[in-house]
Amino acid sequence: MDKAHVLREAVNYTKQLQERVKELENQNKYKRVDSSRFIRKSEASSSISTEKCETNKESLFEVEARVLDEEVLIGIHCEKQKEIVFKIHNLLQKLHLSTTTSSVLPFGTSTLIINIIAQMDEEYSMTMDELVKKLREYLLEMYDIHQ
Repeated sequence: MDKAHVLREAVNYTKQLQERVKELENQNKYKRVDSSRFIRKSEASSSISTEKCETNKESLFEVEARVLDEEVLIGIHCEKQKEIVFKIHNLLQKLHLSTTTSSVLPFGTSTLIINIIAQMDEEYSMTMDELVKKLREYLLEMYDIHQ
């Protein structure tokens, strides 16, 4: 193999990689991305859509949801409650979201950080704002039951 042949192959390979990068960038433009988040009053705004909490009870929870294609990433910070994770998973199932991955981390002595990745079923039809609102209402209801 001579140097000219190796150089031609390297140039051709570089062109192929550049075309692939352009192709992937174009695909990325068309992916559906949506997010919604409820935060505490004391938190600063971010680029994610936010809604302020009205009462002290509501400040006990933080719920965030993002979607990419047919997957939803849900983040919840809430007080520890008996069977809360199980109940959240049941609610998601009723909303036509199938949990694919879930993690629960304790933070301090009374807080849980719950992260869930769920797949949208064909019947799923909510926006991320509606999903976050539904989860917050459910968490508030669970909080009221345990008080």
